[in-house]
Amino acid sequence: MLIVRRGTRQQEQGLQQEAVEAFQAWYVSFSPLLRMAARPWRPPLEVYEDERGLVVRAELAGLREDDIHVVVNDSVLQISGVRRPREEGQRRTYHEMGIAYGPFEAEVRIPFPVDLDRVEAVYQQGFLEVTLPRVHASRTVPLRTTNS
Repeated sequence: MLIVRRGTRQQEQGLQQEAVEAFQAWYVSFSPLLRMAARPWRPPLEVYEDERGLVVRAELAGLREDDIHVVVNDSVLQISGVRRPREEGQRRTYHEMGIAYGPFEAEVRIPFPVDLDRVEAVYQQGFLEVTLPRVHASRTVPLRTTNS
């Protein structure tokens, strides 16, 4: 028995877009110059909770501290910067290029309120670790009385 399912126009456009994106990713991977001109790359991340709060680790090997920017806005952690080629200006013929250069960015949604005064960012041995401590929401609320 043969079953033929026809996709909707929207599904066909989605498949076409996926094919275009796959081709672009493949084509850009062959040229370091094209890769650098492409949109920012996203570093590999680990996001988890422990006793400290939310912890975000980003693999950012080969960067200087000055090239990394960490910003916490409302409920979003933004990590961005740029990885520059180590030796610019030299003519090279690449046989493989698996290291992304140029601007990078990553955003992580923070699932709970954090204590902004205690946020820490440490860059060590090629890893950036940002710790976002949870705000402990219990506090005493003073009561006001009104005479009516």
